[in-house]
Order: sequence, then structure tokens, then C-alpha cells
Amino acid sequence: MTDASPGRSPLQVWLMLGIVVAVIVGGFVALPRDESSKQRLLGLLGTSNRGVLLRPMVPVATLDLSAPEGAPLEWSKLAPKWRLLIPVVSPCADACRAALYLTRQVHVRLEKDAARVERVLLVLGAPLDEATRAWLAREHPHLTLVQGDPDGFARWPAAAAAAWTPAESPVFVVDRAGMAMLYFTPSHSGADLLADLHHLLKYSPEN
Repeated sequence: MTDASPGRSPLQVWLMLGIVVAVIVGGFVALPRDESSKQRLLGLLGTSNRGVLLRPMVPVATLDLSAPEGAPLEWSKLAPKWRLLIPVVSPCADACRAALYLTRQVHVRLEKDAARVERVLLVLGAPLDEATRAWLAREHPHLTLVQGDPDGFARWPAAAAAAWTPAESPVFVVDRAGMAMLYFTPSHSGADLLADLHHLLKYSPEN
């Protein structure tokens, strides 16, 4: 039997090619290449945000950080992940533990996207005592610890924007490029943080 199905006309072929080219060009144009482009994209994605947007976004790499054992830590060399940065002044008191509990519950509820997010406890001042470190290892086994200077952190623009004080434990959302882009105060709920993370992860590349 002969094939009676009609072939595509030249017009259809050119139309399909035009659509493909338009999608590629549109994606290239929308890709943020500088700080102002990032801010425009943040504005588009943040129209329904529940946390407080940082304008401009602030690089975490400007903080003087170290690993718990004292080795310098370069944030820019960390694996690209979304991170929840929780700054606390040692010891980890009630506000600190409340923030850790809330972020742990949110992290679990991310389900399949949980591996794309890391929780980081930034300990400002004296290192945590052994009892607190043992409690963290037991209750928050996937938590990353880093050490920082409280005076330097207080001068960090994101901390100033969040009106950070040693008595509070705001949570900063840091993107894959190491930019703090929004924060949540103790007055925000876990549902607020979860909703914004879902929104950000939806528009973020997985690799």
C-alpha cells in the first residue's frame, strides 16, 4: 500500500523553526547576567513572597567565616545549593532551638526537593559547648555548622536590613550563587518559609 499521508508544507516547517528560535532567544534574554537583571528577576518571582526580600541581594562571601575546627571557610567554593542560614550567638538558647526546629520541619516537608537545600547554623562568638554539639548531632544530624564573628555579622548589610540582634534568630534564604535574597523573622510561620522555598525551587535549575 502507498503512504497517502500528506507531507509538511514549507510554511509549517518554517513556522516550527521560528517557534524553536523564539524560545531559545527568549530564554537567553531572560537569563540574569548582572545584578540589575537578578533584581528584576527577583521582583518577578517575588510578587507573592511571604518572607522579606533583600534589595539588593547580599553576598555571604563577604562574611569572615570558618569551619568549627577553625579552618577558613570560603562560601564561594561550597557546592551550589539553596541554603537556610541561621545566625545565633552561642549558646544555642530557646530562640535558636525554635529556629532549628522550624527549619528542620520545613526541610522535611520539601520531600523530593530536600536534597537541594542545606541548613547552616552560623555560630557567632564562642564555639558551642560539647553538650550542645552532642544535642545538635542527635536532633539535627544534617545540619552544617560554621563559625563567625558577631561584630562583623552585625555590620553585614543583610543583618542590618533584618534588624538582627543576638536575642533573635532570623532565617536567611541564600541562593545557589551565595546571595542572601530574603529573610524570615520569628513572626513568620513555617508555612511561610515552605511556600517561598517551593516557589524558588520551582524556578531554579536543579544542577
